[in-house]
Amino acid sequence: LLHPTIDPKAARDVIGIGLPASPGAATGEIVFSSNDAEELKTQGRKAILVRIETSPEDIHGMHAAEGILTTRGGMTSHAAVVARGMGKP
Repeated sequence: LLHPTIDPKAARDVIGIGLPASPGAATGEIVFSSNDAEELKTQGRKAILVRIETSPEDIHGMHAAEGILTTRGGMTSHAAVVARGMGKP
């Protein structure tokens, strides 16, 4: 596969569902700011950036995060378009 996936046989807890705006799968610690995502990356830890919506000011956190999750937006939102361009779920 060209995009990361999670083993379908692996034990996991589903804590939410949404639109797959960018293909693939990611795991990591949840962070709520771009600065926190960047900080975890410098520590060698993986982050999932969770935001209500993203803006151009979040680009450094989006780059540092393994994946991006937003509560607003759709397939053509800023987060979706940028994540697809970066190859991030």
